[in-house]
Amino acid sequence: MEKILVVYKSSTGFTLKYARWIAQALQCDLADVKEVSARKLSGYDTVIFGSRAHAGRIDGYRRIRDLVQKSDVSRFLLFVTGAMPAEAEETVEEFWKQNLTEEERKEVSHFYMPGGLCYERMSLPDRLMMKAFSAMLGKKAKSEDEVKMARMIEGSYDLSDRKYLEPLIALF
Repeated sequence: MEKILVVYKSSTGFTLKYARWIAQALQCDLADVKEVSARKLSGYDTVIFGSRAHAGRIDGYRRIRDLVQKSDVSRFLLFVTGAMPAEAEETVEEFWKQNLTEEERKEVSHFYMPGGLCYERMSLPDRLMMKAFSAMLGKKAKSEDEVKMARMIEGSYDLSDRKYLEPLIALF
């Protein structure tokens, strides 16, 4: 039987929520990224890493990628949560291109899972950055999608849904 570990890095709770749902669906282990090492990962066949999209980057990806490369893990999957709705496919695809090499995009199964924004759990710098971005976007918004996004990010919201797990779960 395949041993699977879901590793997560969560700041406001959305990634943790998805990580728990995945671990529950696959009946596997769950660990905070702070608790893992290459040695611990080597005890698993598959590692699924989840984190947030933060300032255009995958928070903690380089560290976990390096740990996986130093371990005996044979399969690595990635999911990222963010404030962008799943329907923003072009933006999500551009995000993957900015964060994963062409080789990684081919070899690492990767999934975007909309989370949302939780201003109440954000660090002060993140909260200030998002409020400034919201104000700027509101002034520059021209398309219907930009106007919708500007309105969404004015406050906290949650787009999380178990349906976004389906493509990942289908691989098992």
